[in-house]
Amino acid sequence: MSDQPPLLTYRPSTSPAPLQASTPGTGTDGRVNLAVSTGKNTVYCDQILLSIPKDAESGGAYFASKPHISTGSDRWTVASLVSVSAEEIGGKGKAEYWRATLKSAGEEYDQVEGTLDFGISGELGTSAGTMNCYITEYSATTPGRKSYSHETFVLPLPVTGPVFYLHTFLARGSASATAPKTVFNRNDSVYLSWESNGAYFRVYDGEGRIVHEGPETFCSPGADHLTMDTTFTVEASMSSTPEGDSFKPVYQYATLALSVKDPVLAALTVEGEISGRSGLDLAGTATVYYLTVNGSAGIGSSLSVSGSATVQSSLTTNGYLSVGSTVYANSDLRVSGTLEANGDLNANSTLNAYGEVHAVSDNFVRIRELRGPYGVKLTINSNTELISGCELDVSGDIKRKGHGVLSDQDTIGLNNKYYGGYLYASDYERDSDRRIPYVWVPGDRVAQSYWQISRG
Repeated sequence: MSDQPPLLTYRPSTSPAPLQASTPGTGTDGRVNLAVSTGKNTVYCDQILLSIPKDAESGGAYFASKPHISTGSDRWTVASLVSVSAEEIGGKGKAEYWRATLKSAGEEYDQVEGTLDFGISGELGTSAGTMNCYITEYSATTPGRKSYSHETFVLPLPVTGPVFYLHTFLARGSASATAPKTVFNRNDSVYLSWESNGAYFRVYDGEGRIVHEGPETFCSPGADHLTMDTTFTVEASMSSTPEGDSFKPVYQYATLALSVKDPVLAALTVEGEISGRSGLDLAGTATVYYLTVNGSAGIGSSLSVSGSATVQSSLTTNGYLSVGSTVYANSDLRVSGTLEANGDLNANSTLNAYGEVHAVSDNFVRIRELRGPYGVKLTINSNTELISGCELDVSGDIKRKGHGVLSDQDTIGLNNKYYGGYLYASDYERDSDRRIPYVWVPGDRVAQSYWQISRG
């Protein structure tokens, strides 16, 4: 053991903090990260040995199983991890240690720049106290490995007795994913995990349904538990015995809120505007003041809009649709049931109603062109009044009970059914402004027998 301090600075951080010993029935994982950096001086280092206690003979805490050693840079590698005695690392007694040899990937990387990160993780033993880790550093302030010397010192890490804990409740897209997530699509697979030294766990979804129970510290709820924004709750205890009149377990809880980008909602009440940039699928009733749909919206029950509704693509309701103000449809608007609009109803494209369409207000219904289905007659079963100042233009015949109806400017011939003959105007004058008409009986019609109807 050297009396000289190392050239590098070692700053540990642990999880949990402080480290906690395992219980006889439940192992506790611990993680130790070492941030290694230089001070003001330039330091060259090609090798660092980390020796971690592996049994209670060290007189303090230890790792009960072979730990995992990691580095944060490809410039440094884990060359070996072996079991050694206390004497081999400069200690005393019969204790044994796990010794990890960390080496620089090449002499060109010996100069320590920034921070080197090393990790130690594994299951801790049941002994509390101080875990004395031995660190041997091969370094110098000038380049050239032949000039490197080594110093060994002890890094003490406190380890407390077992304390019941529950933390780090996270969601991921899969068991192999490294990045935690809080935003998912509807019915996505979600992988939940947490850290605890408890013995038994229950996981509840937002409706209080149990989606997992058992000793595992992870689970994957079914797809039906992620149809809308949901908060999962994990309940941890040291005992699997259910709560009774005399025995009441100690519980710890952690919650995790997840958001769903395309939720399925039973009902939606919105005080302001709704702007739908993609699909909107509602299984229940929706009540809004203003509705704007740029994508598609499907509503399984009724939709009530107190203000205006603008639909850029498609809006489908299987129930009642009520709009208190203006409805704008830039694409097809199809209504299989009743459509009621207390204000304007504007369709810039096709308006198809396969059920009834009623105009029940005192306002006018203005139709630019009225047509029946192609090849089928259009029937009006009520009186039709042409108000003053308006005209009725008909390009074809107007018939009543199969017979033509006369109108202004029509040219007709008048035939006397009793005597048989066409009334015609003659050249015979009775006086200066009157002529005597005659009936032409035999032969062809004469030009003077055609008369024109005009308004009086």
